[in-house]
Amino acid sequence: MVPNPRAQTRARAIKPLNAPAPVTVSADERGMPLSFSFGRRTYEVVATEDMWKINDEWWRGPEMEIERVYFRARLADGRPVTLFHDLALDTWFRQ
Repeated sequence: MVPNPRAQTRARAIKPLNAPAPVTVSADERGMPLSFSFGRRTYEVVATEDMWKINDEWWRGPEMEIERVYFRARLADGRPVTLFHDLALDTWFRQ
């Protein structure tokens, strides 16, 4: 049975997709990720396939500015992963 499309959506039913998760990253001297830990596991990065930087919301002031370096990487088991370094917070995340 299809739910009633006119039914109101409850806030607790809405969850963000692909929300960033904090990770601990081991990086080389250039800032390229070599491995990262998520939960109790450590994953080895064997290749960085792409890298890009985002500078956004700069007009809102230093507290609101978004400054991140993204890395599209390949893990040892072949899976792709996107990591980013939030330069404003000096914190790493897995996307």
